[in-house]
Amino acid sequence: MRKHHAQIRMPSIILSLVFIISTISFPHVVNATDEASFSLIEYVSSHDIHSQAEFEAVIQQHCNQYYQPMVIENEVFFQIEIEYENSLVSTLVVEDLGQTRGEKTGRATKNYYSDTGEIVFTIVIEGRFRYSSTEVRTLSASGSYSKPPLSLWNSTPTISSGNVTSNYAYALIYGTATSIYGSQNYSLAVACDKSGNITGV
Repeated sequence: MRKHHAQIRMPSIILSLVFIISTISFPHVVNATDEASFSLIEYVSSHDIHSQAEFEAVIQQHCNQYYQPMVIENEVFFQIEIEYENSLVSTLVVEDLGQTRGEKTGRATKNYYSDTGEIVFTIVIEGRFRYSSTEVRTLSASGSYSKPPLSLWNSTPTISSGNVTSNYAYALIYGTATSIYGSQNYSLAVACDKSGNITGV
C-alpha cells in the first residue's frame, strides 16, 4: 500500500514543481487588446483608491508599467485628480517627515500620469517649519521638477515660501509644464500650522 501511495503522489509533486517553475519563468503578460482598451481616467473615476501604494498596484496590474515605487515615510494625505484637458491623472501624497525641538518637516509629491499609466512628470516640495503655540514660520523650502527620459513635458518651476497668517506657514512650487500635446499649469504646497500639523494643497 505504501509503495502504491508513493506512485500516486509523485506525479502530483512533479506537476506542482512544473507549475511553480513555469510561473516564475514566464512573467505575466497583459493581453494587448486589454492593455489598449484600459483607461486610467475611467478607472480612477469609478474606483476608490486610498493610498499611493494602492494606486501603484493598479498601474502594475492594468497598465503593464514597471517603475520604482515611491518610498513614503509617513503618508498623512492622499488625493487623485483628473486633468481632463490634457488627459492626465495626478496623485498627491503628503508626508510628515518628523520633528525636532519645535521644528517640523513636511513633503508633498505630485505625480502626473498619462491615460495609459506612464509617469510624464513629477513635482516635489519640501518645507521645514518652526512652530509654537503662538505662531509658525517657514525656515526653508526646496522643490524639484523631474520627468522620465522619454517624457516630452518640460518645465522650470518657481519655489516660494512664507506665512498665510500667524497660524499657517507654507512652502510652494508652481509653474507650467509644456509639451507637443499642450500645457499643464501646476502648483503644490506643503503647509504647517502652529500645532505642528502638516497638510498639503
